[in-house]
Amino acid sequence: GFDKVGAADGCIASIKKLAEDGRISPALEIQLVTQALKFDPALLLVCKHYSASDKQFLPLIDAVQIRTLAASSAQPAPEPDCIVVGTGLAGLSAALTVLDNGGTVTLVEKEARMGGNSAKASSGINACCPFNDTLGDSRELFKEDTTRSAGKQAQPDLIQVLVDGSEAAVAWLKDRVGVDLSKVAQLGGHSAKRTNRPNNGMAGAEIIYGMQREVKKYEKSGQLTVLLKTRMVELTKDEDSDRIVGIKVQTESSDEVTQLTSRTTILATGGFASDRSQNSYLDQHRPELMSMPATAGDFSTGDGISAATALGAAVVDMDKVQLHPTGWVDPSDPDAGTKTLAAELMRGVGGLLLNSKGERFCNEVSTRSNVTHHMLLHNDKYAETGVWDKTSPIPDIWLVLSEEAGVEAGRHVELYSHKGLLTEVIGLKGVAKLMGSGASEKDLKKTFSSYAKAASGAAGEDEFGKRVFRNLPANVKSGKFFVGKVTPVLHYCMGGLKIDTEGNVLGEGGEVLDGLWAAGEVAGGVHGGNRLGGNSLLECTVYGRRVGERVEVRGKGESSIVAGGIGIGVGGVEQNVSFGVGGVGVGVG
Repeated sequence: GFDKVGAADGCIASIKKLAEDGRISPALEIQLVTQALKFDPALLLVCKHYSASDKQFLPLIDAVQIRTLAASSAQPAPEPDCIVVGTGLAGLSAALTVLDNGGTVTLVEKEARMGGNSAKASSGINACCPFNDTLGDSRELFKEDTTRSAGKQAQPDLIQVLVDGSEAAVAWLKDRVGVDLSKVAQLGGHSAKRTNRPNNGMAGAEIIYGMQREVKKYEKSGQLTVLLKTRMVELTKDEDSDRIVGIKVQTESSDEVTQLTSRTTILATGGFASDRSQNSYLDQHRPELMSMPATAGDFSTGDGISAATALGAAVVDMDKVQLHPTGWVDPSDPDAGTKTLAAELMRGVGGLLLNSKGERFCNEVSTRSNVTHHMLLHNDKYAETGVWDKTSPIPDIWLVLSEEAGVEAGRHVELYSHKGLLTEVIGLKGVAKLMGSGASEKDLKKTFSSYAKAASGAAGEDEFGKRVFRNLPANVKSGKFFVGKVTPVLHYCMGGLKIDTEGNVLGEGGEVLDGLWAAGEVAGGVHGGNRLGGNSLLECTVYGRRVGERVEVRGKGESSIVAGGIGIGVGGVEQNVSFGVGGVGVGVG
């Protein structure tokens, strides 16, 4: 006959190895071991025939878990205090805040890993004003810079929350999460140094690494359930109370749809800049940008906006899509639709933008929209109409850093050089050779001489209004230069769901949609018509924490289960545990 004990023993050994290798969460390990001890036939059969196959074992485990979810509704378990959809910085900030307050959280992420676009952020996060004694900054100045960049679409109340919460947000990342943010720079559009970044590493990657580490510490206790590769299908509403009561999800490995319930749902699903499908938000609101390359991951498809508007949520500024002026053009794949961002910091440390003739044409540290506008003016159709023609070729623009600027940029230069996006050359002769026939060494000498003259002039600014001149080259003949080709790229969606200062999602009539909050790029209005560099990670942290603080926590120490989960017995004692479906979710921040 079938040796149930032997089968369970072998299955538990396989589960233990998955857990030791970090491929399943501690909560999922407990759930699977418990099922094996109960001689669950589906699980034992999967272990027997597929445990030796890495490719097939985990997806089939997912399928077993979905079956368990569907079959276990006889004993409904306590729902989590909140469901957070998206695991970029906004989602993780909200989740960690709830968890620190003793609450229970189910995190839903459609990608295989956490982080979303937040993990790609490179320039840093703004804060005002831990250094105002020495750097001349103030909250009022920060607010003015942000408002000026936002333009006519500026919403003063949302900007005030962002600015007022900035110092505490960065302090929280340093002290609670343990992120090194010891370096401070001045980016384009800013009147003072206020953008914080790590001494050694990229801001987004370091922040997300720390956030994941701290959030995951709550898995073992059952306070946290993480569902990776889990896609939100729709939001659900209680028809009697009109309150949002959760979401329906689907995993990568199953066609079944599962209901997750909670009194609070937080959308942190990011923007829509990578969805170029017909009738996408980009196609509807900015069709001329459909052919532009993007920096966002291909998961940036506006899922949260779609789900919320289906239940009456309002949107704002949907046509405000930011073109970042500098995405690297990879010489090995110049036509790639996804580009690596050339961080704002590269111009902040003194990098110059040159056209194909070797001429400067703008204030490199102006706002993103202004720099991009002057780059696109090299196209005759755009110069005439002010509207980009998607059939036009994008002008060749070069980013050039002196040796001194390269030293200050540090790890950024190392990383971009390693990826083949930035090339080290000697002297302006080397720069001219790399740029090609359009710019001669003589042309470049004229450009750099004019720039040096403006930097030392009594006027204090150059012909483009630039007032900050950093890291001029000491030797244009034999000094090092770092050179790469750049192009405008779709980078950020200022538009999104309409929210109030508490992060509540609002309906078409301005009413609060009970039970639904939003933070990060999915929410519109915070940045108006144009976002300042360094304000995205800031928005994610400030508003993520803000909505997290407002989640009603049932009681400290309570473990949570995915809706439809089960109470299980181990050693004769029934416990509620959290477990993941191993499934799918939305990234961004």
